[in-house]
Amino acid sequence: MKKYRQFPLEYKQRIVNEIETGLRSKAAIAREEHLAGSLIDRWQKQVQTGTLIDHPSARERQLMKENDWYKKKVAEQAMEIDLLKKIEEYSARMRKSSGYVVTGRNMAELRKDVKS
Repeated sequence: MKKYRQFPLEYKQRIVNEIETGLRSKAAIAREEHLAGSLIDRWQKQVQTGTLIDHPSARERQLMKENDWYKKKVAEQAMEIDLLKKIEEYSARMRKSSGYVVTGRNMAELRKDVKS
C-alpha cells in the first residue's frame, strides 16, 4: 500500500503565497520541494475557492469522539440529577401535606374526625 505524504496547512499556504507574490516560480518550487505541479495547482485552486482546510489527524478524530462520549455522559448525569431533585421536592411536599394513604392501621384515626 502506498503511503501518501501529508503537508501541514501552513506549508500549503506558504507555497501558494510564494507563487502568487512572484517570490518563486511554480516550476522552481516543484523542483526544490519535490512536489508535482498538479498538486500545486490543486492547492492554488483550493486557496482561491476557500476550500483549503486542515484535516484533523487520527489522534484528533479519536479525541473528538471521546469528547462527544463525555458530553453525552455529562448530559445523562445532568438529567438524572434534575430527576432526583424533582423526586426530593415531591417527597418533601408529600411529607408536609396532610394527604396520606388510608390503611387498616390509621383507619380509626381517620374516623375520629368524621361526624356521623
